[in-house]
Amino acid sequence: MGMDLLIDADILACQFAYAYEARRGPGGTRAVATADGGIDGEVRNERLRTDGRWAIAGFDSAVERMLRETRTDKAILCFTGCDNFRYTVLPTYKANRRGAPRPVLLDVLIEHARQVWECRSEDSLEADDVMGIMATRSPRSHVIASTDKDLKQVPGVHYNWRTDCMERVTTPDADYWFYFQVLTGDSTDGYSGCPGVGPRRAKAVLEGAGEDPWASVVAAFESKGLSEEDALAQARVARILRCDDYDLKHRRPILWRPRLDLA
Repeated sequence: MGMDLLIDADILACQFAYAYEARRGPGGTRAVATADGGIDGEVRNERLRTDGRWAIAGFDSAVERMLRETRTDKAILCFTGCDNFRYTVLPTYKANRRGAPRPVLLDVLIEHARQVWECRSEDSLEADDVMGIMATRSPRSHVIASTDKDLKQVPGVHYNWRTDCMERVTTPDADYWFYFQVLTGDSTDGYSGCPGVGPRRAKAVLEGAGEDPWASVVAAFESKGLSEEDALAQARVARILRCDDYDLKHRRPILWRPRLDLA
């Protein structure tokens, strides 16, 4: 039985959309997108498709190259859906990104991808979650392709297209990285982790955790005057969903609880 390649298409599409903006230069993309002020969206997008055809072709070539490098049979491009369940857990989650201008070619690239490739997305989930759920539901059927360190939380075979490296992430290693990120946080994603805990301190906490890492994580938060609920909020936004973290029947996330990880 062949394997499918799950591609973090959010990152790949942004990579080529920003490359397009860089080549056009300051204001160049805006001129393409807004020329003749009153043109409708489809005419504008057609102009972008023509002007950015090299970026669109580069996107397709990148997917084809990944298939060759990983020796997988089929690419499944995963995108973030509408909304995000993490916003209700922690209002500051990715708040620094809201309202930021999108690269003008991005929507055209996404539309192209949906027409040419098999794509998956789910409302309230990020692309990472879609990949994590699929990869853990059928672990021997998928390779995960991304350059995002967050996906190290998901056990399975991983491919990084920037370094051209493949590796297998075990379940203990994936669990370790999850707890590590709960402690250190991620300023890019807008969650702080445990105050004052950087990579070195997080490593020390987890190395002394024994069989119950969550207890050590909570103790670290409590040492800073915070509660287990504070730690749990960080864990729920940090967690990349696996199949056990998602209700497939009702298509909704199951908020992470420590007992799930200890089962």
